[in-house]
Amino acid sequence: MSMSELKVSFPSEKLEALRFFMDKKELTIEQELKDYLDKTYEKAVPAQVREYVESRMEQVSAPQEGQDTSSARERPERPVRQNRRQREQAAAETQTELVPSETPSEDSQEETPGMTMRM
Repeated sequence: MSMSELKVSFPSEKLEALRFFMDKKELTIEQELKDYLDKTYEKAVPAQVREYVESRMEQVSAPQEGQDTSSARERPERPVRQNRRQREQAAAETQTELVPSETPSEDSQEETPGMTMRM
């Protein structure tokens, strides 16, 4: 996953005071800002878009499995989302598994209630 760096201007005096009091609480400004950005991201970005972005991030980080995966341990894993074509293909495979290998000819088929379509 690539990271971007943000640059923010803030009055030096306020920053010094902020660092002083955050040090007393054993907090860092960087971590607080990251947490705030994560919360803002979850609030502002629709859930479907977040799922897409996270799936893209997982695809990029999958080849790097040898590296530390502590961030993956913090979140429960989500089931893999399938696109429409994958869902349709899986449904077609399931249907072909359910259909017997020999199908009776049209003459020997019994009439069943419901709609039938022939071409």
